[in-house]
Amino acid sequence: MNSTGTPDLVIREPAPAEVERVLHLFRNVPLSPEARLLAAVRSRPIERFIAAAAWWPEGTIGRFQLACQPGIERAAVGGLLIGRLAECARGAGMGTIQYATLLTDDNEWYGCLRSHGFECLHSERSFEVPLEDAWKRVKQLHQKHGARIPAGWRMDSIRQHPPETALELIAPHRLMPPAEVRNYWRANTRGGFELDLSCILFDGERPFGVFLSRRMGEGIYIDVQVVREPNARLRSLGDLFMLYRMFILYHEAQRVGANAPIRWLWFRSGATEHRQTANLAVRLGGRELARCHLLAKAL
Repeated sequence: MNSTGTPDLVIREPAPAEVERVLHLFRNVPLSPEARLLAAVRSRPIERFIAAAAWWPEGTIGRFQLACQPGIERAAVGGLLIGRLAECARGAGMGTIQYATLLTDDNEWYGCLRSHGFECLHSERSFEVPLEDAWKRVKQLHQKHGARIPAGWRMDSIRQHPPETALELIAPHRLMPPAEVRNYWRANTRGGFELDLSCILFDGERPFGVFLSRRMGEGIYIDVQVVREPNARLRSLGDLFMLYRMFILYHEAQRVGANAPIRWLWFRSGATEHRQTANLAVRLGGRELARCHLLAKAL
């Protein structure tokens, strides 16, 4: 019998030659380049990795992801990984561990985390809009209001700027932690921002809007759409300006066959914070999806 209480199951760090096998479990999951790995290894009938945890420090918070082979009971192996991960994070001086992505109520990891003392820190709303429906609506709005967009406004690709240009605008809305923004901003990050479809909106030299998106399967996931402008009319024009640019660049890329077609746009906003994005999604005909939650546990 080992420390897991299961004769043929061990929780351990993978050897260097095993790292790629463990990372394969996270092939569809964004990880920090600083991620440390813990693997659940079953020895019978042959040794195999059935689940894993990847975690990394952000200040005094240990952020982590869990992954599991199909057919494995997540509740049991997840609890073992969480326990070992908490020990490692505590030993590294972390005061809290936090799941790195938001989870819906019906997600299997959500129930596992809640049963091990995790609490909800933040909830978000998300909306799904068919891309062609959204494009039709954006074109109509641009034809009606585009002439009112101030001549001094411009949009730059985020390729042209460091993430710090956007962080001050993003922070009040609690949409993404700074370390995650910096990671996704890197050109070589798997699952990171679409650098040509993400932009910063300037009034002269003053940044006042941010649009950050990622490609996920058949959709474009809009992580951040923020315009800091007290005037509601100008704020709406900023939203329209950024969305219209994204569509124009997307359709230009499609003409040269850069990527497979996109079918959906997904928007996110806080459940109570930053209702601007939720209102925009509804105006575009968006359908609200299940709410998502950020889960964390004090050590």
